[in-house]
Amino acid sequence: MPSHTINPVNLIYSKPVKKGKTNKPEESWVLKKTPKVVRGEILQKTIQAYRMWFLFLKLGLELEQQGTILVMKDSARLKSDNRIDGKHVSTKQITKQVIVNKKKYEGWDLEQVLENKFDDWWFGRNGCNEHRYLFVDEVCNVLSVGDAISSNPNHITIQFDRRSRLVDVQDDISQMNAKQKLFNNTEREQFNIKGRVRPDTLLNRYNCLVLKLLDEMSNEEIITHRHEYIRQTDNRNNKGYSGKHFGRTIFELISGNSKSFGAKQILMSVCDGYFVKHPTKTYME
Repeated sequence: MPSHTINPVNLIYSKPVKKGKTNKPEESWVLKKTPKVVRGEILQKTIQAYRMWFLFLKLGLELEQQGTILVMKDSARLKSDNRIDGKHVSTKQITKQVIVNKKKYEGWDLEQVLENKFDDWWFGRNGCNEHRYLFVDEVCNVLSVGDAISSNPNHITIQFDRRSRLVDVQDDISQMNAKQKLFNNTEREQFNIKGRVRPDTLLNRYNCLVLKLLDEMSNEEIITHRHEYIRQTDNRNNKGYSGKHFGRTIFELISGNSKSFGAKQILMSVCDGYFVKHPTKTYME
């Protein structure tokens, strides 16, 4: 039985991602640092970021179904600060039950998240509803004669005299907004990803957690596997992880360190409706 859960788990829908499986055309949809307009839509982060959110949520849903309790931190015996008595003290084991906050994921069709692939869920394929509208903003466009006015509550239709000067139109919009608060959001509030996202780093953490939950490989096998479940992420590990201490590497990927969340913390954050980090919780207390 793996030491990362109180009871064994059986994963059916959540699988580790092999090298090359995520290199699809859709992933070049957006730039890494700035929003990009594609087909009249703006996505604030790379599509890989939303793919990783989806995968962690799928894992959370599957673990929740099995009543999984994660071991966030094992108990340990430590030497007492009192060097004279030489006694040891034991730290308490920290556990968290995996429960997805369904209210945070209104519109996601969670049963489709659990049972389907990301691309089908995102683009509305193979019987799935389309869900990319939850994350994209649309650019402005000019209506033609005969076009229907949108009933989408996120849309607003404004009519201008095209003979007006652009500067006057801009002033009119500013004045209308000041009076009616037409554009009162500075950023997307729901399903917003804040901060920098490194998809390969997240994928390493996700793969590591899934493989340890499956409990079929040793630490060394996970890191050195031919499918490259653990990728190099930057110049600091451009030769891979094979030369490092396997147990320590796996521990950091799953449990994190003082600078970054591990896979378990990311999973619990996602269950609470946040990606990548919960704004206040560390799940280590």
